[in-house]
Amino acid sequence: MANVTMHKGYALGELRINKPGMTFLMTPVTFIASVLLAWQERLNERAALREIDSHLLRDMGISAEEAQKEAAKPFWSI
Repeated sequence: MANVTMHKGYALGELRINKPGMTFLMTPVTFIASVLLAWQERLNERAALREIDSHLLRDMGISAEEAQKEAAKPFWSI
């Protein structure tokens, strides 16, 4: 069976510096926007992780201690 990984895609992440008509400042703005979106996603995921029941964590193969450790990380930390 093949492993499938799903990723969220954002239109901002698809912008490239070599596209015609792109200004010099678009790339930094795009980068900042993508970082902010990643931080928001991480914040939401860690908040959801705090709410998951211990039996569901066990189903996912995560201990309650590991979940709490991950959920306690700041949003900017990977």
